[in-house]
Amino acid sequence: MQTLIAALGAAALVSTSALAQSQNETAQAIFDQFAQDYPALNVTVMVEGEIAFEAEGGMMRGAQDGVTTDYNVYSTAKLLTGLAYARLEAHQGLDLDQSVRAIDPSLPAAYEDVTLRQLLSHTAGVRGYTGEDDWIAFSDRRCALPSDALGHFIHDPLIAEPGAAHAYTTYGFVLLSHILVELTNATSFDAAMSAALGEVYTAQSDSDGADKATAYYDAGEGLAPLPLSAECKFGGGGLIASSREMAQMGAAVADGSVLSAEEIHAAFTPIQTNAGETVSYVYGMEAGFDPSIGLHYAAHSGGSPGGRSFLMVYVEPQVVVATSANADGANHYPLALALADLYAGYSQ
Repeated sequence: MQTLIAALGAAALVSTSALAQSQNETAQAIFDQFAQDYPALNVTVMVEGEIAFEAEGGMMRGAQDGVTTDYNVYSTAKLLTGLAYARLEAHQGLDLDQSVRAIDPSLPAAYEDVTLRQLLSHTAGVRGYTGEDDWIAFSDRRCALPSDALGHFIHDPLIAEPGAAHAYTTYGFVLLSHILVELTNATSFDAAMSAALGEVYTAQSDSDGADKATAYYDAGEGLAPLPLSAECKFGGGGLIASSREMAQMGAAVADGSVLSAEEIHAAFTPIQTNAGETVSYVYGMEAGFDPSIGLHYAAHSGGSPGGRSFLMVYVEPQVVVATSANADGANHYPLALALADLYAGYSQ
């Protein structure tokens, strides 16, 4: 009997190993299709807290490029900022429906009816970029704290009544970054994120001279290095992290380290605007629940000149996919979705 049990166990190990090899071969093929369009592209897949697959590719890879190198993650930072607020609400009783002026009375009077929840769901009426010149002007600013960035937009009129409509905005998350510093009495945005998320937070704010991958941009004459700093965007798009660090942060969401199952369900439930529009951008991320497979999920993309990223979190199967690249290009959603479905067993 012991021999039979041992034989069955060995067969199971072979079967599991063969399945993993097949998944990794499929994942590599999927990854290679995307990698050929980037100077450097990286992906980390984690299953139940362990790295299941990693790949590094691209047509102009440097020695410093890889899954442990920091890249500009741009708007994927919003997901991390949203998680910080979700945890403060769940664990410290933060009221997300309070006015932001209750936290910082020095904000303009127009913000009296703007709430934290509205900012997190892009329904506060804060404007987004008005065009390329506005993006460049904001990128050219230098900021030590989120409060240094507010002057670029805070006195502009709201584009809609708070709570009336969904309008995606990075500036709204710059304001949330400032409020987070105020709430935590932190000396920096990174310290504020650590105060909210603890050791889960392993990203860092961008700055001039930051140790990160070289960014590239094609101005019409081929890819060329693009010196840039997104430091004034803070939790709206100014963080740098590696694909492995992003995956580890996502894994902490999936395993309940950040929020309990009940808290995740509450946080990932879409909300409605005053006009009845359903908004799935909650807590800074595209999130929801698929009852047909019992899956809570959250995701966010990031992209701008010099970089692109994606973070996908499947909670119940604990599958996380994180990507990083050092040039803008096609949204990584198809790549992340294909890999997440593959390792969750949804693509079989």
